[in-house]
Amino acid sequence: MDEYAVRILMGTFERPVSALELSRRFGIPIAACYRRIKELEGLGLVYCERELPSRNGRGLQLFRSRLKSVRIALEDGNLWARVEVGPPGVLAAPHGEIREQTLNLRAAVDSA
Repeated sequence: MDEYAVRILMGTFERPVSALELSRRFGIPIAACYRRIKELEGLGLVYCERELPSRNGRGLQLFRSRLKSVRIALEDGNLWARVEVGPPGVLAAPHGEIREQTLNLRAAVDSA
C-alpha cells in the first residue's frame, strides 16, 4: 500500500467522495486515483456507496472506506497489521471483519 492508497482511505473515511474530488484534494493523478480505488475495492477496503447522475451519462461514483480500525505492532522483528473493516453501508456494526497480516522485518533487513 502506497501513499496514494493511504490518502484515499483517509479521504473516504468520514463521508463518500468521488475519485475526482480525491484527485484534486490530494494531488493524485486521476488515472492513479482510479487504479488505487479499484485495488482498494478488490481488497474490500473501500466500496461505491452510491452513484449520482452525471452530464456524460456514466454516473458519478462516490466511494467510502470500510475501515473501522487499524493496529500495527512490532514484536521480535515481525510487523503485525490488524485491520478491522465494517460491512458496506453499516456505520455502527458491532463487530467487523478482522484481517491480519504479518511481515517479517528481520528477513527484509537481512536481505538488504
